[in-house]
Amino acid sequence: MVTLDVDGLTFSFPEGWKASKYDEWNFYRNQFSKQFSGIKAVDILALDDGKKAFFIEVKDYRHPDTEKPSNLPKAIADKVLMTLAALLPAKLNANEVNEMEMAVSLLNSKKLHVVAHIEQNRAHQPIIDPADLKMKLAQLLRAVDRHPKVVSTRSMQNLNWNVNQN
Repeated sequence: MVTLDVDGLTFSFPEGWKASKYDEWNFYRNQFSKQFSGIKAVDILALDDGKKAFFIEVKDYRHPDTEKPSNLPKAIADKVLMTLAALLPAKLNANEVNEMEMAVSLLNSKKLHVVAHIEQNRAHQPIIDPADLKMKLAQLLRAVDRHPKVVSTRSMQNLNWNVNQN
């Protein structure tokens, strides 16, 4: 089982899955992100044993001082597209074997899913409307994933991994 900690949330993927924190890859930090300023990345890349790839972006709005992002859908879409753009160069030029192998596996996947994992405080009005975010992501990423998911620990929408708050 692969377990990853992202922003105080523990993501546990089933046996047989591959998953890693892409924004911590050596290739991303030391090679790709230095191409020009403003390059961003999704938080987690995951691949199930049936060849489905998942690009997972995590946002935690449970803290009282967290500001509502001005354009969250575009920010997530940009991260997805920049991560996609990095996979072929990672396959060819990554210095770390595990990163190169993960890039190869993702590029050989049969399906790509975009998942926005959004945590919000229950006591306050939601900062982000999940339905609105999902609609805007579907518009922005229609060539990548026409049916992105917007999930939280309370609503995982039948995804096969678990998320727990630390």
